[in-house]
Amino acid sequence: MNEFQHTNTDPRWGADDRNIKAEQIFQTLQHHSKHNLSQMQWLDLGCGSGGISAYIAPQVRQMIGVDPEPWARWQDWEQAHTNLRFIQASVDTLTLPPASVDVIICNQVYEHVPDPQALIHLIHRVLKPGGLVYFAGPNLLFPIEPHVFWPFVHWLPRPFAIRLMKALGSKHADDLDAYSTHYWQLTGWLTRDFKVKNALPVLVKQVIPGPKGGLPYAMLRYIPAWLVRALTPLSPGFVFVLEKPQ
Repeated sequence: MNEFQHTNTDPRWGADDRNIKAEQIFQTLQHHSKHNLSQMQWLDLGCGSGGISAYIAPQVRQMIGVDPEPWARWQDWEQAHTNLRFIQASVDTLTLPPASVDVIICNQVYEHVPDPQALIHLIHRVLKPGGLVYFAGPNLLFPIEPHVFWPFVHWLPRPFAIRLMKALGSKHADDLDAYSTHYWQLTGWLTRDFKVKNALPVLVKQVIPGPKGGLPYAMLRYIPAWLVRALTPLSPGFVFVLEKPQ
């Protein structure tokens, strides 16, 4: 959950194409589930202004969005969907009962919290046995930092990287506040409590057009699944489907 202070109605990284991302998330989870996810209770951790939560809400029994900051759009989304509610809470303050939700979305969140392992523990606590998680985030080893789109700066000591970006004229140096990790550490954390499936091979085969679309996206569909799995540790980001053991 992003510990940023927001003054706008949307996150600084924008809220475009939330309908496309929501459909990708839903289809990815449904592909890995033996059950009908539309009859389940969902939780969107780090939901931001609530676009993904709102687009999935009509397809499920109940959706709860959680973020540390309140957002202006929440009230409109709640009025549009009677089965949707938002909660202002952090990893430390969220008080949902244990084993109370069936499906959790944790999309681009782990790199923004002070303690990713505490986030993973929270997910495990509130998820029902047999429940599923869409868990996605960036890869430390990918050379381009995805929040500021600068190469290599996330590999440098953070104060030095920010000073360097400012010295080179960047207006977004202060946005360099995400801390990602690599494949092996992240999967090490996740496999302690969950069955972990690499969802990238499924995701790149989906027929939903990506936010940027175009020929490069279309070409991804022709990459063999085994090659996608092999290259995952070097990919720009990770997408895992987690299952809490029964």
